[in-house]
Order: sequence, then C-alpha cells, then structure tokens
Amino acid sequence: MVVESTSTSLHIYDNSVNTLTNDPVFPAQVETLANFASVSPAQPKNTLVPNADINLYSRGLGTHHLPGGTDSNSRFIKASFVLAHSPKGNDEVENVTNFFHILHSVEQAKGTDEVEDNVFEFTMYSDCMNLDKGILYFTTYDNNQINAVDMNNEDLDTSDLITYELFKDQAIKFEN
Repeated sequence: MVVESTSTSLHIYDNSVNTLTNDPVFPAQVETLANFASVSPAQPKNTLVPNADINLYSRGLGTHHLPGGTDSNSRFIKASFVLAHSPKGNDEVENVTNFFHILHSVEQAKGTDEVEDNVFEFTMYSDCMNLDKGILYFTTYDNNQINAVDMNNEDLDTSDLITYELFKDQAIKFEN
C-alpha cells in the first residue's frame, strides 16, 4: 500500500510493483513504467532489421534502456525492474542480501546529485525490517556491511531513547 499526501488530499494506492520513491506522485510513476515494458533480463531479439545479422556485442542488452540517473523517477523504474527479476531467497540471509543488492542498485553516490552549489545529496543509509522477528537490518554509506539490531534484545517499554553508534569505517576483510 502507498499512502501519499499531496496538496489536494491524502491518497491511498495498491502498490502492485512494491516500489516507491519521492516524486512524482505514485500514479505518474507507475504510468511511466509503460515506457520500459520491453526491458528484459534476456538478450533482445532483432526486430529492428530481422534479416540482418546484428552482433549483440554485450550481455545485458535487454536492459540497455533502463534509466541510470539519480532522480526519483529513474530510481523507481530501475528498482521496480530489479525487484521484479530478483530471486526470492531460501532463507532470511538470502532475502536480506537480495534486498540490499536491489537498494544498492539505485543508491546515490556522493558527488552525483547536486542540490545547490557544491552541496550534494547522497544515500546515507539503507535499511529493512523483518516485522515478524523484530530485526532491523542496515548498511551505511561508509560501511556497506549488513548490520542488524534485534529489537527483542532491547527494553522497548523504556522511555529512554535507545541509540547505537554507527559503524563509520568500511569493514574490509583481508584474506591474507
């Protein structure tokens, strides 16, 4: 479900694509998906000049027309595609890993989205929550290792604010 507040009123939509970004309004984003209906994880068939032998010079040409910008609509389209074609995992670790691969495919790197002179927006963190188990998973811009907080290990009845120090250094595991 999408609950979207606009200048006219509050709108509620069924989210059949399971994707949401900031702007434009949700129905406009879903309508834009029609422009990319032919995008596919498969190699394209030559329908342009069917009798010509066209060299498909690279794998992934079925996704050639996916947008790659950092704007909301481009991220909506790409995230919708990646989510629709990503496999469902066999367990929690696989599903969480797949989730972060989907999110990382549309994150904004530092220096790529200028919001005013020399000020840039970027993806500070990504997160997901297993509501059944009460586990919050997250990565940060500076450390893309998946971290978790098990809410069952906290006193959630306290009025005290519970905080966690974010890992600010990239976790790199050396193999030698």
